[in-house]
Amino acid sequence: MMMHWSGTKTAAGTRDIAVTRRRFLASMAASFGAYGVANAAGYPVLQSSTPFRFPETGAGVIEQVIPKAGIPTGIVFNDSIQKLIAAGAIDPDKFRASSPELPAWVGRLLIAQSDDPIVFSQDTAPYLVNLLWPIGLSNKAAFNEISPINTLSIPSFASTGGWTLGRQPNGYVYFNRAEAVRMTAHQQAMVLAVARATYRPCCNNSTLFQDCNHGSALLGLLELAASQGATLNGLYRLALTANSYWFPDNYPKTALYFSHFHRQSWRDIDPKLILSSAYSSGSGWETNVNSRLWRANVTLPGTTNGQQGC
Repeated sequence: MMMHWSGTKTAAGTRDIAVTRRRFLASMAASFGAYGVANAAGYPVLQSSTPFRFPETGAGVIEQVIPKAGIPTGIVFNDSIQKLIAAGAIDPDKFRASSPELPAWVGRLLIAQSDDPIVFSQDTAPYLVNLLWPIGLSNKAAFNEISPINTLSIPSFASTGGWTLGRQPNGYVYFNRAEAVRMTAHQQAMVLAVARATYRPCCNNSTLFQDCNHGSALLGLLELAASQGATLNGLYRLALTANSYWFPDNYPKTALYFSHFHRQSWRDIDPKLILSSAYSSGSGWETNVNSRLWRANVTLPGTTNGQQGC
């Protein structure tokens, strides 16, 4: 079942932006799916006068970003899902009913804590969105007090009103209410720093502005990782892994952009740069990556010019 949500985005310090028919995943079976900026980042822009394609290495670029074998994170759910169930943020029956063919590993998380490391892959990514979403939405953290969604409009966001797999019909009632993942003050500070500096291609908001399912899910993943000892650099790399699998039409093109214009391989690029507004926000990615590739006639096999929606 694919659901739609109409809500309001209110970026801190900026005017309200109306959002109509915002799409998001509410079903476990649903799929996700500039020159000046480059110079400012310290990258020389290489010019190309002829059309350029990767007839043999294009698949290799995709494999670097979202390998078919998946990427193990070393992060585990522990008892976070069980705590969310106890708090009412997850209703196991609703969760099971949301997908006619729930994988066994997801079913196990609904009945007991798990020490199995989270692995991102093309198969697990859609399920991980729904498992991590209520963590980012509900987990208690000091930085939630300054969250841009912590306003009178909180019931209207896709991340809150769109979360219908809890006991209450609108997920806003669970915002900042559950002690699912405990973090020290230092760990919370790291999560806040990364959340403020990372973006997603479905909109122009940072992870701290968790106005959609992907924003909430990434925030929840950062909280889990920080609580389990991840470093600041580790959090950025983990965030890039998650975003890459959640937006598989975007990040392989970003890798192609850096490969073609800057002769840099994916593994050599700072994840913080890729996740910045310049390369991971909706408008930044379109202007600095997609449009430049299109104008240069640089393509990857099997990809489109569109963006992945929530």
